[in-house]
Amino acid sequence: MLIFNHRPEKKREARCTCCFQLPRRPGQAEAPHARRRSALPGPALLRPGRAGAKAGSPGCRPPWSPRRRGPLSWELSGAAGCRPSGARAFAACVWLAPAAYYLRQRGAASPVFRSLGPVAMENQVLTPHVYWAQRHRELYLRVELSDVQNPAISITENVLHFKAQGHGAKGDNVYEFHLEFLDLVKPEPVYKLTQRQVNITVQKKVSQWWERLTKQEKRPLFLAPDFDRWLDESDAEMELRAKEEERLNKLRLESQGSPETLTSLKKGYLFMYNLVQFLGFSWIFVNMTVRFFILGKESFYDTFHTMADMMYFCQMLSVVETINAAIGVTKSPVMPCLIQLLGRNFILFIIFGTMEEMQNKAVVFFVFYTWSTVEIFRYPFYMLSCIDMDWKVLTWLRYTVWIPLYPLGCLAEAVSVIQSIPVFNETGRFSFTLPYPVKIKVRFSFFLQIYLIILFLGLYVNFRHLYKQRRRRYGQKKKKIH
Repeated sequence: MLIFNHRPEKKREARCTCCFQLPRRPGQAEAPHARRRSALPGPALLRPGRAGAKAGSPGCRPPWSPRRRGPLSWELSGAAGCRPSGARAFAACVWLAPAAYYLRQRGAASPVFRSLGPVAMENQVLTPHVYWAQRHRELYLRVELSDVQNPAISITENVLHFKAQGHGAKGDNVYEFHLEFLDLVKPEPVYKLTQRQVNITVQKKVSQWWERLTKQEKRPLFLAPDFDRWLDESDAEMELRAKEEERLNKLRLESQGSPETLTSLKKGYLFMYNLVQFLGFSWIFVNMTVRFFILGKESFYDTFHTMADMMYFCQMLSVVETINAAIGVTKSPVMPCLIQLLGRNFILFIIFGTMEEMQNKAVVFFVFYTWSTVEIFRYPFYMLSCIDMDWKVLTWLRYTVWIPLYPLGCLAEAVSVIQSIPVFNETGRFSFTLPYPVKIKVRFSFFLQIYLIILFLGLYVNFRHLYKQRRRRYGQKKKKIH
């Protein structure tokens, strides 16, 4: 006897496609687990639907029926009678997180996110990255925005307002921010647009160092120090001191004039000085020459009375030449200029000027004539040098004429000193007696004898100096022996 353990198949009833529960029969109470699931908080279940999916049995009230309308776009429908389980709610959250981030970045608006609440897709204010640095008088802001268009930058009530269209960390959008400064600033910001950033400079009303940029102690998230330009207070003070010194030097140079202007003034001054001296000695030389050809030897004895005033003027003006060499206006050595100045002025003012007996002697003519002959070639050479001109004939005369004239002039001066010695002994001028107990009378002629020695020493110094100048100018180069 065959015994078949056969159980008749039970008719499977259609379950809900969203919660897989059997439909409630009329009068049947809700299942306990369904009540627990309906009491669970959390977001509703979202999952992609399948074409032809059933919405559930007539007794079940599913909350929605997902139908795909487009890429990542969903439409929810249904009643609120059916609740998803906790596992399904967690799965929905895991699936929604990347989708929400993607849609937020793309700026897409979806019915799903509108159903999740108005906060999720609210238009957020985009802020760029801002880097700042400071000095005692200025604030520097660097806004990281490229290709900026239509910038609106202003300062009202000590608050910096920035708004511009540009490409920043979140793409090509409108970025804006507001900064309330720690202390008072001037309401005229200066900004400069570059391809990669916006540089803003704000002037402080009071020159001082700020401990922070904003009035609020907590630093905004988009704000950071600009370490490329950052300096601490001591470094900033050193930089400020350097700028102040640079400004003072600039003002000093402006007050003194540029180097080109100073050079032009110096050349003009030297040119005029040499011109005046040339005209003075030329007047003496021409007058003495004309008088000699007209009067002959008789002109020797009244030379001092006719030429003394102009010679006094020229020799007093020659003091300036020595001063120019001493202070560096000219490159002439000081010692030869000083020896020539003292020697000539001693002869003119002491020997000729104080003794009337010496003014009528013929030696005055030879002294004045040798002096003026040397100078009518020297001063024109200096004049042309001031304007960077070189006349070869004049240059040769300047470095050659002195060879016979300097010894002749020195000889004429020595003769005048020797002739004045008996005159000073007779008159006793400039002689004096030493005090007690020596009581020795010192005659001025004694100093004149010493001066004769000094005169020839000075001739040696000047002659050697002029010889070196001529050798540098016309000296032959030594041939190399191979």
